[in-house]
Amino acid sequence: MSRIFRATASTIVLALGLVTAAPGAGAAQHAPPDYLVTVRSSYDFQETVNRLKQAMEAENLMVIHEINPQQMLRMVGVRTGGMRQILFFHPRYMKRIFETNRNAGIEPPLKVLVMEAPNGNVMVRYEDPVRQFVDYQGLDPLALELRELVERITASVSR
Repeated sequence: MSRIFRATASTIVLALGLVTAAPGAGAAQHAPPDYLVTVRSSYDFQETVNRLKQAMEAENLMVIHEINPQQMLRMVGVRTGGMRQILFFHPRYMKRIFETNRNAGIEPPLKVLVMEAPNGNVMVRYEDPVRQFVDYQGLDPLALELRELVERITASVSR
């Protein structure tokens, strides 16, 4: 099973709790793990996606791929609000990983998940890069740099 498929499947499972369950609907609500950071967007779904991509490009990052879990869920009869995964990175970071600890080569690209809740709120969620790279010796400085980078990107959608 590919890493992208596993990541997307995990996102769908996490998102189902936030997006499809209405309060009082009988579905159990679970808090996300503490290594997932959630930022509430000040914009609608599409504007959030657009602003995040613009912020990535402003940081000289490559948008590698955009996944539509919402469309995938529709294929199995689940209706949700807007949902997108944006995968992004830059070769300059991959070079540092390659030179410092090649085992971490499985971790890139970074990704954010944009989700629209039933009440219209839009959330952006991502895994803290410090947690993502914690088990790879020598990558602490890069992980901190990537954390700051993702924080700047997600700040573009919160006022």
